[in-house]
Amino acid sequence: MDVPEDITRLLDQARDGERDAWARLLRRTYADIKRLARHQLAQGATMPTLNTTGLVNEWYLRIVDAGDAVPENRQHFFALTARIMRQVICAYARERATAKRGGDQRRVELDQIDQEIGEEANRFVALDQALTRLAVENGNMVRVVECRFFAGMTETETAEAAAIPLRTVQWLWAQARERLAHILEAP
Repeated sequence: MDVPEDITRLLDQARDGERDAWARLLRRTYADIKRLARHQLAQGATMPTLNTTGLVNEWYLRIVDAGDAVPENRQHFFALTARIMRQVICAYARERATAKRGGDQRRVELDQIDQEIGEEANRFVALDQALTRLAVENGNMVRVVECRFFAGMTETETAEAAAIPLRTVQWLWAQARERLAHILEAP
């Protein structure tokens, strides 16, 4: 990851209205964002039409579309990045699941690849629903899952991004996995 002070300084400049601060920030963090996207997509290898560049592009459109909601610091920037990646991947999974169930097209035959893609999409939709339920119980658990699972951050990077002590991140990660497993198994 990049030097924290540089990112925070660029975010401050963007918030102050400096026109090219966003462009410099994105140039400075692009490799990190791409690495996070690549890591996340490596986990969902059965969704072949969403690639690293596509995920980064969707992330960019959403973060720029936020308008005046410029992240406060480096930690907030990467936590927001994790959340946006989760939203993009889950929206993509929902679209795939809808298309799989017929969507606006008529399916003639179903082969093994389509079945795997549909199953992967359904798992992401179920995970998103479980995370929404978990957010009611503990928002910090969801932030840790977004950083660890959706952005592929290490425990240390997650602690920095979520502004939570490392030991707490470790505890929240273990608890979140347990709670999610329980929620996902419930009928």
